[in-house]
This record gives sequence, C-alpha cells and structure tokens, in this order.
Amino acid sequence: MTQGHDRTSSNSILNQQDRPAHKPTYCAVSDFFSRENIRNVLIYAPVGICILHRMRIHWANPACHAMTGHEYLSLQGKSARTLFPTDKEFKRVHNTFITEIDQTRSATVDSRLSRVDGTAFDCRLRACRLDPGDHSQGLLIFVSDITEIKSEQIRENQARKMEAIGVLAGGISHDFNNLLMALQGHLSLMGVNVNRPEKIKHHIRQINRLIETAAEITGNLLGFARGGKYQVEPLDINQVVEIALTVFQPGKENIVIEKKLDPDLYKVNADRSQLEQMLLNLLVNGAQAMVDGGTLTIATHNITIDATDIFHFAVTPGAYVEISVQDTGIGMDETIQKKIFDPFFSTKIPGDMKGQGLGLSTVFGIVKNHGGFITVESKKNAGSLFRVALPGLAPVDVQRFGEENDAFDLMPKGGETVLIVDDEKEVLQVGADLLDALGYQVLQARNGVECLDLVTKYPGKIVLVILDLVMPVMDGKETFYRIQKLDPGIKMLISSGVSIDEETKMMLRGGCHKFLQKPFSMDRFSRVIREILDKPA
Repeated sequence: MTQGHDRTSSNSILNQQDRPAHKPTYCAVSDFFSRENIRNVLIYAPVGICILHRMRIHWANPACHAMTGHEYLSLQGKSARTLFPTDKEFKRVHNTFITEIDQTRSATVDSRLSRVDGTAFDCRLRACRLDPGDHSQGLLIFVSDITEIKSEQIRENQARKMEAIGVLAGGISHDFNNLLMALQGHLSLMGVNVNRPEKIKHHIRQINRLIETAAEITGNLLGFARGGKYQVEPLDINQVVEIALTVFQPGKENIVIEKKLDPDLYKVNADRSQLEQMLLNLLVNGAQAMVDGGTLTIATHNITIDATDIFHFAVTPGAYVEISVQDTGIGMDETIQKKIFDPFFSTKIPGDMKGQGLGLSTVFGIVKNHGGFITVESKKNAGSLFRVALPGLAPVDVQRFGEENDAFDLMPKGGETVLIVDDEKEVLQVGADLLDALGYQVLQARNGVECLDLVTKYPGKIVLVILDLVMPVMDGKETFYRIQKLDPGIKMLISSGVSIDEETKMMLRGGCHKFLQKPFSMDRFSRVIREILDKPA
C-alpha cells in the first residue's frame, strides 16, 4: 500500500462480504505483496486487526469481531467508542495513542474492550498510522486478548502477597512475643520487689521503654501499609534531619557523618515522626553497610521534575524536596537491589537480632504514603546512594519539635466533664483512670449508642468527647456526626489505634478538634486535652 494509494481501492480489497474459498498458500517473497495475499493475511490473522479513520471503524478483521462477539463486518462505520466499556477509558486510550504515535510513530496500551453480551476482557492494543507522513490518515490497530496472561499475573501477585503476609506475621509475632516476655518479667519482678521503691521505678522505666518499642513496631507496620500519616503539617526537612542525626547512634567510632543541607529548602506537608523514622532507617542502613567504617553523607536540596523527565514509574511533575543518604559501604548487586524494599528482606547473617527487617520496606511505605518516591544507586563494593523525593510546598512557618515532660506535677489538669468512648474494656478503664488522675469528671461509654445516650442525658454538661473509631454497634465516625447534631458545642478528640484515612480527615475538617494516635503518654494526653478545651470555640 503506497503513500498515494486511494483509500477506496484498499477498501475494495477488504470489504468483500465472502471470505476466500481457499486458505493462503506459500509463495515467493517477490509475489507476496499481491492484493489477494494481503487480504488473506488481514482476514486470517490470529490477532484482531482494525483500521480506524477519525476514530470510526473503517474495517475490522474476523478475529476482532469474534473476540468482541459481533457479527463479521457489523462494526464497520461505528465509532471506536463502541468497543470500550466507559467514555473515560476510550478517551484515555485515544489520548495515549495520539501522544505516543506523534512522538515514536507507534503506541502500545493495555486496556479493556466490551463484548456484545456486556462483559469485558483484558487486551493489549498496538497502534501505528497507516501513512506516517500524513496525520489525516487513519490508524492501524492490532488487538490481542491477554485475559489469561492477566489472570496468571493476578494469581502470581496474590501468591507473592500471601507469602509476604506470612513472613510479615511471623516476624511481628516473634517481636511482640519477645516484648510480652520482657513485660511479664518486669511485672513479676515488681511483685517481688514491692517494698523496694528504687527497684519499682527501674521496672517502670523498662516497661515504658518496651511500650515505646512496641509503638515503633506498629508505626513501622502502618508505614509499610502506606497508611501511616498521623499528624500532617508543613515541615522544614532540614530540622527533621537535624533531629534524626541527634537521635542517630552509628555504634562505630570510625564513621564520619557529613551534612550538605540547602538553607533555602521548600517545606513539605508530612508527618514529623514518620519522616524521622524514615531518615533513621536510612541512616542505620547506611551505617550497617560500612563494616570497616567510612563516610555517611546526608544532603537536601530542591528539585523540579518536568513532564519530559523519564522514570520507570509514574511521577507527578512539580517541585520536590530531595533527601539523599549516601554511604561508602559494601554496596549491592542488582539482585539484592530488587529485593531491598521487600518486608523482612535482610542481608544480615541468620541469628543476628539487630533490626526488625522492616527498615527499608517501612521507608518505601512512608515515602509512597506522602506522595513521593525513592530511588537507589549502588554497585558491589562501591557504596549506595538512596534518594527520597517529597512534594514541596510554598514557605510556611514550622512549629519546632518539643520534648515531652513526664513529671506529673507539670502536666496540665482540669475539672470539666469528659466523656470517653472505647469498646476495649481495659483501654476504656485506663483512659478513665488517667482522666480522673488529671482532675476531670469522667463519663464512660463502650460504643456509639451508649455515648449518645449520655450526651442526651447530660445536656450542656459534657465539654469533650474522646472517641475511638473502630467499635461495634455504632462506630466512631457515625457517632461523631450524630453528636454534632445533638450538641454542636461539644468538642471532640479522636483517639484510635488505626491511622488517619480520608474519612477521618473529613471529620477533622468538619469540626473534630484533634487526632491522637494510640499508644500515647499521660503527658501527651493531658496537653492535647487542655489544648482543645482552652481553644476558643
């Protein structure tokens, strides 16, 4: 088919109602490009072939009709939209075709096509222009049914997910069993040393430390699950880096830490504790890679990603803050690099109890949860460079990190009536006891229905409701909206063991005053309560 070939002439080849009476036979290459042979190739091709002109079906071969359930030649003249389940999917494929063909002369898109019976199937569409030099000409589309391939991929992915969940559950149960054993030991020793106050204080300090460790594990899990943004606020990454470096203990005297921090850095909208966890994990990973010591370099700077920049994954163009952590350690080969973000993957010797095996998978989850991305560059015996990019913001004031004070005398107290709602008996009781110790008048409810009964019973008396989210009978979210209708003047604090989701964010925007992640200290609890109650309505 030459550039000046008339489209009507080609149509006379394709639009014959009857199929040839014989199947094509082998012929010399010089004789191949005859009308009859071209027609036979198009008709008997095992893949769908479709010619579009101005996004209307000019012609489609029997295979294309068969896979969509239409009678042969019944699609001719119809809009290509007929073959797609939704307008959105049709527009997506169309835009991709036009963009990629203009750039590379061909395009490949995985999509779904509709059948006559209303079902749909997975397909791979390959497209090129009939005449590359003339954009007014139509498109030649090849359609392959990849349903079985997709199904096999889904089965393989599901198997990998189940295997990962099994590894994850085993690792977490191991860590928590160790923590529970330590807690049980300290509680037993407290009973033995009941008349020795100095020993009791020692055990209390150790129990607090173990609780913090358990909270770190659950924080890692939430980060791994990409749901760990608890308290999002505009942050100065340089301040977060300084805090992480203050906490970081490399454990080796021959490790030199270098900082290269851009003073004019964009702010990022993020959870401070999660970013600190991410940086600490990267720093620890780098230090452990430098067996004989070396240099650990952490740097920050602004970057801009354009639509023309090429990545192996989807990246939204715009301004980003990049945090890089580079070590001069043993490095990694390509095989290891492909696994480093998997949960519980480790290059450590079996039996080495350092770390929980969630370090880099947690980093990956935290970064993705904040809308960013992470890359790694490494070679065997040549160190590693991790780059984290987080979406940047316009300059804003950032509140500095404040240390908590556990001294009871310094904790803010009150005398107002507070209603605490939680379905877990032990959690409800300890929450009530904390409130009572802080001087508040306490009411308790085990679910949303009991909570609403108490709000109705004591109109105008309850000033604050501390509300769990996950409860039977009536959950926290429904309870929240019911309370707003009953008494809009009541202030509300969400206290939950699950992380913030989109619906919780809506509650925070719609009148809820704070979100407090479990577990929390008494000092933190007391300060959040007073912050809510002392804020003007």
